[in-house]
Amino acid sequence: MKRSIALTSALLLTLAAAPAAAQSDPSVIARLASSEIAVGENRFLFTLTDGAGGLLAAPDVEVELAFYDLEADPEKVVFSADSRFIWAIEDLRGLYAADVIFPHSGEWGTLFQVTFPDGSTELTPQRYQVWEESSTPAIGSPAPLIDTPTAADVDGDLARISSDPDPVARFYDLSILDAIEADKSAVISFVTPAFCQTATCGPTIEKVKEVAASHPDDVNFVHVEPYLMWEKDGYLQPMLSDDGALQSAPWTERYGLRTEPYVIVIDAEGLVRAKFEGAITVDELEDALWEASQPL
Repeated sequence: MKRSIALTSALLLTLAAAPAAAQSDPSVIARLASSEIAVGENRFLFTLTDGAGGLLAAPDVEVELAFYDLEADPEKVVFSADSRFIWAIEDLRGLYAADVIFPHSGEWGTLFQVTFPDGSTELTPQRYQVWEESSTPAIGSPAPLIDTPTAADVDGDLARISSDPDPVARFYDLSILDAIEADKSAVISFVTPAFCQTATCGPTIEKVKEVAASHPDDVNFVHVEPYLMWEKDGYLQPMLSDDGALQSAPWTERYGLRTEPYVIVIDAEGLVRAKFEGAITVDELEDALWEASQPL
């Protein structure tokens, strides 16, 4: 990978000076899927498309990443990382995730080396802003305490607080506040299966359910709808703004979420230990729960 990156450092030099990629007609484009990138730990999300927008991300397409501080030295690799493929919608649409740590804010760039099943490779750059702070709670920070609807608030009628067509009852026993104060690890899912804007809420909550089945007693699970909802014409529906837009619920605002779905893992001390935007895997969530059981 080092030889290829050295030969194509001009890509990032051009990238640092212009908002568009250097390639005139790229056959591979890396498109960032993270809603924001900040100093510290990040789950760096991206996908791959061709020049016409066709999806190239696939389990047998591998991607390595090299990260550059464009303001300091656009030719020097600050760090590198491997990525893993994740199905956002099983057998239909996927993306990649890489676990990276940005040391400081500013303009950064990534050179993506894409290796196809036939052994051929393509290089494609992308630039972006790394912010000093994330809008969501930082890893290791106290999770915001906020009351959220529970089954007790609706006399057990879960259809009044959840758009999940097959809800797991225990996900609505506790509010976020209750779950954090219960001296157990907690998994909080901000998911709206019926009104998802990213088409990944259904698959995400199903992965959470699978993990929950393996943790019947040691972990609290909470599901909340990320948007303001109300019962209208006998159905749970979004409470739209005057201009017809979805409105974030108070708990979504409190956690600083800018997209959905979002899954947050909190340890028994009430500290945020992992954040998963968009698609998630069972292994990722299981690993995060194991980490949450270990001291910082």
